[in-house]
Amino acid sequence: MTRRRPIALRESLREAWRLLRAQPLRTALTLFGLIWGTAAVIFLVSWGRGLQSMMEVAFARAGKNMVFVFADKAKEDFSPAADRRYLWFIAEDVAALRRRAHLAELVAGETSLFRIGSFGGRSASLNIRGVEPENFAIRGVQLAEGRAISRADATLRRRVAVIGGTAQRKLGARVGDWIRLDGTPFLVIGRLARVGTQLARDGPLIDEQIWVPLSTHQVRWHNPLVADDVIDLILLRMRDKRLLEASQSEARAILAERLRVSPDDDEALRMFSPEEVLRTIPLDQQGVLYVLIGGTTLAIGGIGILALMLDAVRERRREIGVRLAVGGRPRDVLVQFFLESTLLFALGGALGVSLGAGGALVLGSAALRNNLAPELRDLVPIPELSLGVIALALGVMAFVAVVAGVVPAWRAMKIDPALTLRAD
Repeated sequence: MTRRRPIALRESLREAWRLLRAQPLRTALTLFGLIWGTAAVIFLVSWGRGLQSMMEVAFARAGKNMVFVFADKAKEDFSPAADRRYLWFIAEDVAALRRRAHLAELVAGETSLFRIGSFGGRSASLNIRGVEPENFAIRGVQLAEGRAISRADATLRRRVAVIGGTAQRKLGARVGDWIRLDGTPFLVIGRLARVGTQLARDGPLIDEQIWVPLSTHQVRWHNPLVADDVIDLILLRMRDKRLLEASQSEARAILAERLRVSPDDDEALRMFSPEEVLRTIPLDQQGVLYVLIGGTTLAIGGIGILALMLDAVRERRREIGVRLAVGGRPRDVLVQFFLESTLLFALGGALGVSLGAGGALVLGSAALRNNLAPELRDLVPIPELSLGVIALALGVMAFVAVVAGVVPAWRAMKIDPALTLRAD
């Protein structure tokens, strides 16, 4: 009893191989569907997971759990937009948020404008930002060299600057050099580490910016239209991204009170968060779509194997009838045909796993990505291949294999040997 199983398995293997060689074109097309379907499930699901990670990272480059707050115009009944009261932030508004906002982990003010920067005969129009020390933590920016802007720099209104990598290449200045911003000399005290492409931002890329102390920025480029030291933008970092709506409502209530507008005035206070935009993108649903696409391709391959095995049953009716007539059990016929279809699926699945996993590894390889331009490198997803993804593909393939293998095997088992032999 123990020796019959290996013999039957070897016979099934030989029979399956004979079936593959008997109809090479149909076999090749059938295996192509299985290989492509298995590879599609693995590659597309890995790609989808990599796309989701890429999007999350690209949005977080502007700042993790961050909210932008802008002041605009107060909404007044029956007043045209041109006649509405202009609003702006001042340092006391930022201080009030720091004291009273419990859901905001960090708060900072920021100013921004474009001016000509020059050094050593080079010049370029650059985005100059007035920042506070908290801005580095809120935006999650690291330093490649030098130091960040300190509280003492802000208090003493020092003419110091931290330069982005792209801005540094435009000017050719290094840490320790004196550059001119709109004609005023500033000492470069640090260089920001590369941030890369940001999918959500309030202006040019951080790599293209130059940061100076907020107080210095306000004094050097004071808004001539108002007496106050204006702050263009307030940045908040939430304690938890799940508190987005609550954090915005809390900040809106505090600032509306100070600006003497209604908290419901969405035109007076405009808020924007990268997390809010990311939520509108159905990244989780894309994974289901990729599985459906790959599963459909596998199903087409399964239909091909189903047709192939049904043809084999018709061609081998005499053989099946003789086997049953001499004492073979219907169960043995069922197992043999099921094994033959399973072996076809195993061959297609093995090649499909190799193709899908290989494609994911090649696309995510460092050698290939290093040949891309930096701005494209940030926007090309790295497929996240895992054993779970491979198991998912094999699970889908196993389901199709069972469905496509049972029907011809069941039909072969139900052949009446008397009718088969009489027909011959």
